[in-house]
Amino acid sequence: MLYYIYGYLSEPNSTKGTLLKEKLGVKPIKYRDCPPEELIIADCINNIKKEIQNDQNVVLIGSSLGGFLAAKTALIHPVKKLILLNPAIIPVSIDITRIQGMPQEILKDMQEPKLFTEKINSEIYVLIGTEDDVVPNNWPIEFAKAQEAKVHFLKDDHSFSKDLNKLTDTIEQLIS
Repeated sequence: MLYYIYGYLSEPNSTKGTLLKEKLGVKPIKYRDCPPEELIIADCINNIKKEIQNDQNVVLIGSSLGGFLAAKTALIHPVKKLILLNPAIIPVSIDITRIQGMPQEILKDMQEPKLFTEKINSEIYVLIGTEDDVVPNNWPIEFAKAQEAKVHFLKDDHSFSKDLNKLTDTIEQLIS
């Protein structure tokens, strides 16, 4: 089954989440019951694991923070495919004290060295918006190199808001 994990300031039924549900039949996962700035990464991962635990053919589609959560989940739970949209996976070389807009406690948990040193046992696709002004392009590229993932570049922003239909078409090709 296809599951969607939304980003930090988003929600399961966002524009992207709704479009993915309507066009591709994905099931959005609600991973938190608190304001974004109060989320705890370990709790989010546990909520995602509960949602997918009985599924043997998990495909996780994660956007931004949801991309990080999907990748971290795949380190500890079997996932057939990962499709990560501008994933906010922070390389260990990045000084997180310079990152604005997110609490430092969350950023510390998002800087997971294992995502760069342990191979995730999944097919991994990383979709990068070349005009992303939220997640620097070098972060998902560094992750993709470490994981030997396939990378697709789209001339779009962080939310892929210029052409969501192109995004869903690309995802559809990756899951078929």
